[in-house]
Parts: sequence; structure tokens; C-alpha cells
Amino acid sequence: MAKPKQTMAYSTASESRLDSLLRSPWYRQLPGFCIFAGAYYFAFRYGIALSNGHVAPFWFPDTVLLCALLLKPPRDWWIYLAAALPIRLFSSAADQDPKWFLAATYVLDGAKTILVATVMRSVLRNPIRIASLKEYGVFSFLAVLVVPTISATFGAAANHFRGLPYWPVWQGWFLADALTHAVVTPAVLWCLFAWQEGLKKPSLKRLLEGGIVAAGLIVTTQMAFTSDTSGMNFPITCFYAAIPLLFWAAVRFGMAGASGAVGILTVCVANAAMHGRGLFFHKSPTEEILILQEYLLFRSVPLYLVAILLQQRDEAEQSLRESEERFRVMADTAPVLMWIASTDKMCVFFNRSWLNFTGRTMVQELGNGWAEGVHPQDLQHCVRTYHSAFDARRPFEIEYRLQRHDGEFRWVLDRGVPRYTANGDFLGYVGTAIDLTDRKWAEEARQDLVHASRLAVVGEFTAMVAHELNQPLNAILNNIDAAKFLLDRKTVPVDELRQIVADIRADNVRAGEAIRRIRALVSKREMEMELLDMNATVAEIVRLAKADAFRRGVRMHSDCQAPFAKVRGDVVHLQQVVLNLIINGMDAMKDNHEPDRYLYVSTSSNDDSVEVAVRDMGQGIPPEDLRRIFDSFFTTKPDGMGIGLSMSRSIVQWHSGRIWAENNKDGKGTTFRFSLPVAVTPAPRTTTAEPQGECLVGGA
Repeated sequence: MAKPKQTMAYSTASESRLDSLLRSPWYRQLPGFCIFAGAYYFAFRYGIALSNGHVAPFWFPDTVLLCALLLKPPRDWWIYLAAALPIRLFSSAADQDPKWFLAATYVLDGAKTILVATVMRSVLRNPIRIASLKEYGVFSFLAVLVVPTISATFGAAANHFRGLPYWPVWQGWFLADALTHAVVTPAVLWCLFAWQEGLKKPSLKRLLEGGIVAAGLIVTTQMAFTSDTSGMNFPITCFYAAIPLLFWAAVRFGMAGASGAVGILTVCVANAAMHGRGLFFHKSPTEEILILQEYLLFRSVPLYLVAILLQQRDEAEQSLRESEERFRVMADTAPVLMWIASTDKMCVFFNRSWLNFTGRTMVQELGNGWAEGVHPQDLQHCVRTYHSAFDARRPFEIEYRLQRHDGEFRWVLDRGVPRYTANGDFLGYVGTAIDLTDRKWAEEARQDLVHASRLAVVGEFTAMVAHELNQPLNAILNNIDAAKFLLDRKTVPVDELRQIVADIRADNVRAGEAIRRIRALVSKREMEMELLDMNATVAEIVRLAKADAFRRGVRMHSDCQAPFAKVRGDVVHLQQVVLNLIINGMDAMKDNHEPDRYLYVSTSSNDDSVEVAVRDMGQGIPPEDLRRIFDSFFTTKPDGMGIGLSMSRSIVQWHSGRIWAENNKDGKGTTFRFSLPVAVTPAPRTTTAEPQGECLVGGA
């Protein structure tokens, strides 16, 4: 009973070994190796058969070995090089050659093929496809010129040791190697590429056309090489009858047609040479080889050049079409409006988003048709900006109203840039437009909110307003009473009256300046960027806040003498930030005893930025609220709106600055800081009008 089990175990082990063998990389390479061995054997025999005893017109084994090395990775090259050795040494076709000569030529052919394969794999994008004139030039220089020269030098030397003349052998050897790679190798490489890539099957019409060309080539070549050239009746035009068909094949079918035509021509001419017909009639073997080589070389190389140039042009056009199609797809799926203008300022393309936005067709928009959708009030400015930028070849940016498909005019921001070729030739403009109507509405809403916040802040400053106006008005009233008293005298002191009038004028200017500052804070306006001295900007707000500090019993201490305090910004908006921080600081100390209500306002600077700090002596901010203190609608005040600090952060960030808060290290209160980038090169330190020291404006 044990034998069946042993048989089953043996069968299972055999199946496992067979499965392992079938999966091994060696087994997968076996079909290709067998094809190579067969092709190399017949190529060697055919090359020897065409030779005149020491030189062949073609050396087909070079093509077979080169194609194998180009198809396989370098780690497998030794397999194919080793397979070629027994064929070279033991083939009956080379019995007349000594073994040392066969071994020497094997080493020579292997070395030159490795060199060509290595260079082609490193230079060509696809080593089995010559895709451009540059790649064909590299291949020809190396495989048709350099390598055959070196090979012929050593090959002729080897034949010289056998008693053959050096230079005739060198010439024949060189032409054999050169002609093989110039005529045969490109055709075989293209066939391998077509097989590897699995090119689509041609249509019946194309097959019929190709058949006609092939039949014509066979007929004309046979006519040229079956006539007796020794007689005067030989029509010399028969030699040129095949040329139109050769170029027909190259122009209409590219490398496929050129390779097929060269193959047909080579077979027909070689057959005529072997049978001594046509040009080869009554010629010596050496003359036959030279005629065959020259005939094929001067017809094949131009044909390949034409085919490669046409292939390169077709690929460039195909690449351009694909690039244009990719651009069109990207443009049509882009979430912006896109347009392209040519060198005559006329628009030649609008993407799908533009057409969907306007509700018009491409034909309606082309040229200057797009301008029909621009708002009449914006049209002149829009066209003038576009033309002036176009003439100057510079980028431009325009805001204008464009009519949407539903008839509503929407604000768009249109940006255009010039476009050039790689050589710097001007092609026109390309531009994009985005709908910013909602953004404009949001900006207007933000400005309204900022204005409302500013009004709310100033509304808390009723005492400040009264203080700012009462002081100069009371001084004016007192001066008027004094002037009236002096005028009632019998002798009017003119000098004293003149001084009183000057005081009245100064107080009037002071009141007017107070009204101007308050109006600036409450007015609704756009941001106006200008060069500011942050020392003076902060000092002015500190002066304005003194009255409210006095009412609250807060002592304010200011130090506004930072050097290099120049920034670029909007004075009203930055003063609003400082005012918000001062009011928040005073609100934070409302529960403190009056002697503990101190507020410190200071400026400082370094080479890069100017910093403003407002420090209070309140209860501080809980750590978990510090990171949220600048969020919209977040507040720690029972009656707060959560708008002031959020607006302050927006204003500071708009000025490319940053704002933050931190609890004081002594545990008393919080310090709010914001910094802005320095606008100009630091200048020598100057003293502002605001003196350093304590401003006692609150109760004792």
C-alpha cells in the first residue's frame, strides 16, 4: 500500500519542479534565444555566401547581434555573445577559414556591437527606434563611420596575416560594416519596434496602396537588373525607375515604407549580384561587391533621411495637436474665464467658462466681439488699458463690469500677460478673468463693519469729544471777556489786544484740529497708503484718549520715541487699532481700585519692524482664551460684540503685520502688541513731539 503514496509524492514533486521551471526567467527567454540563434546562423551563412572569399557586401550577423543586445538588458548580453561563438567556429559555411581567424573576427564583431549597443541605449530615448534626425546622425556617425573604420583596421590586419592585400580588404570590410548598419539595421530595428509596440493594423486602402508600391519596386528592379548592359540598346532610365517608388513608400508610409522598400531593393539587387545579371554582368567578384554596396548605399540613406524627417515632422504635429487638445481641455475645465489674443490684438479663443458666463457663442466673442458685453461706462477705460499694455508688451490688470448671460453686469478682474515662443517671438496675449462681484460686496460689508466698529469706539468717547472741544472753546471765551474788559478802558493796550487775538486764533486752530481728528476717525473711507511715523501716529491717539482716561480714573504712561519708526500704511485705520487696544485696556481695569489703574503705551523698533505695545494692569486673559481672542465675535466682556479685536487683526494683516496678546509675567494684566514692517532705510534717531514720561490724567 506504500507504493501508490510514493508514486503520488514523486508526481507532486515533478509537477512542482516543472512549474518552477516554467516560471523561471530562463524559460521565458528560451523562445527569444532560439529565434536569435536561428537568425544569427542564417545571417552568418548568407554573409559568407555573398563574400568573394575574404569580404562580404553585407555582414548581417552584426545586425542580428546588435538587435538582440538592444532588446535585452546588459546583464543578459553574455548569453547571446556566447551563443554566437559556436556558430562562428563550427559552421560549415566557414570551413575554409582558420579557427584563429574566426575567433579573432568573433571578438572584433562582439566588441564593436557592444560599443554601438551601449551608446545607443544611453543616447536614444528608445534604443530600437531612431525617432529624429539627431538620433539618426548619432547612429550613423557611430555605427556607419567610426565603428566600421576601427573594425576594418583590425579586420584587414587579420587578413593581412593570411597573405591578403591590406587596403583592398580594408575598403571592402569598411563598406560591408557601414552598409549593413546604414541599410539593413534601420529596417530591422523598425520591424522590431513595430512588433514590440503592437502598432495598429493598417486599413485595406493602405494595404492596397502598399501592395502597389511593393509590386512596382519588384518590377522596376527586375527590369533594371535583367537587361544586358553590354549592348547599346540598354535603357539607362531603368536604373532610376525605382526611385519615385522608393520615395513614394517613404513619404506615404514613413519608416515602415522606407524599411520595406529598402528590404525589397536589397533582396532584388543581391539576387542579381549572385546571378551576375544587369550591372553585375561579366564583373569580377570584387567589382560586384563594390557595385552592390554603392548602389544600395546611395539609395537607402537618402530614403531613410526623408522617412525620419517626415516622421519627426508628423510626431511634432501630433505632439502639437495633443498639446493643444490638452490645453483646450484644461482651459474648458478651468474655474476661471480664459481668453487668447493673437499679434493683431484680436481674440482667437475663449474657454467654455467664458462662453457659459456670457451666454454667447465663440463666433460672437471672437475678434472684438467680447467688447459688446462690457459695461458702456467701463468700455473706453478697458480698451485703452488693453491696447496700451499690448503695444508695450507688458502684463496688465483691469477691473470692469461684464454682462452675464442673465443680463446682470458683474465685476470681473481681468489679467493678461504676453506670450512668446522659445525663440522669443511674440505670439500675442493670454489672460484670465474672475468674477469678483461677491468679493467686492464682501469688502464693502467689511468696510461698513469697520466703520460701525469705529463709530462704536468713538461713541464711548463722548467725554473725549467734550474735552477736546471744551478746552479751546473755554480759552476763546475767556480771551473774548479779557478783550472786552480791555476795550472798556480809556486807554486801550493795543499790544495786549494783539496777543489776545493771537491766542484766540491759536485756540480756534486747536479746536479745528480736534474736530478734524474726530471726523477722520468716524468717516467712511478707503485705505490710503502713505509713509507714516508710528511715534507721531500713536502719540496723537494717546492725546485723544486722555479725556476718557481721566473720566475712568486711569493713569496713562506713554513712551513713543522708537527709532526708525517709519512704516507705510493708512493712518486712520492704524489709529483705530491703537484706539481699540487702549479702550480694551481701560475696560480690563474697571474693577481695579483707582490707584491700580495704569495703562502703558509704547513703541519700539528694530531693523525690520516697528512694534506698538499697550499694557494694562487688569485681571489678564485665561490661557484657553488667548488663542481665540482675535476671532470674530469672540469676547470676554459681558456686553462685548467681539468685533474690535477681529477688525484690528484684519487691519494689521492687511498692512503685512501681525498682532498678538500675552499675559504679563508679573501676573497683572495683559499686553497687546502689533508689529509692522519698516518702510524705509533707518535714519538717525529723532525725538517726537510726545515727551517721555507719565501723563497723569486720572484722579489721584
